[in-house]
Amino acid sequence: MEYCIRVAEVKDQKSILFLMKEHALFEGHELELSIQHQQLNSLETLPLTIFVVESNNKLVGYMSVIKQFSTWNMDWYLYLDCLYLNEETRGQGIGLKLMQKLKLFSQEYKISMIQWQTPKDNLSAINFYQKLGAINKGKQRFFWSV
Repeated sequence: MEYCIRVAEVKDQKSILFLMKEHALFEGHELELSIQHQQLNSLETLPLTIFVVESNNKLVGYMSVIKQFSTWNMDWYLYLDCLYLNEETRGQGIGLKLMQKLKLFSQEYKISMIQWQTPKDNLSAINFYQKLGAINKGKQRFFWSV
C-alpha cells in the first residue's frame, strides 16, 4: 500500500471527522460532536497537531498530538491523544511509521517524553506499544462534566 503521512489541512476536516467517528465506534463509544468540531476548519489555531495517513487520495488514519507541561517532571511532553488506522490499514507497519513521525516531531521541538493511553482491552495496541519499548503506568482516567 502506498501512503503518505502529513500534517492535516483544512480540506481534511470531513475525512478526519469520519475517522474520529470510526475510532470512537472501534473503542465502543459514539463520537460526541459539539459546535466546537467546527474548529477543525482552522487547524492552525488549535493547540494540537493532527497528522493524517493518506492513500489514493483518501484518509485512512490519523494521529493527534498536544504539547503539555508536566508539574511532576517540570518539563514539556507530547500527549498522543489519538492514533487510529482504519481496519484495512492495520498490520502494514503504518502505525510504526506514525510513531516514528511522532518521535521526530518531538525531537524537532526538543521534547524528550511522549505519553498516551489506550483502553485496557485493546490488546493489539498494548502489544504494539510494548514492542516500541513504551512503559505502562496503571492509572484510572476520570471524566467530570461541569
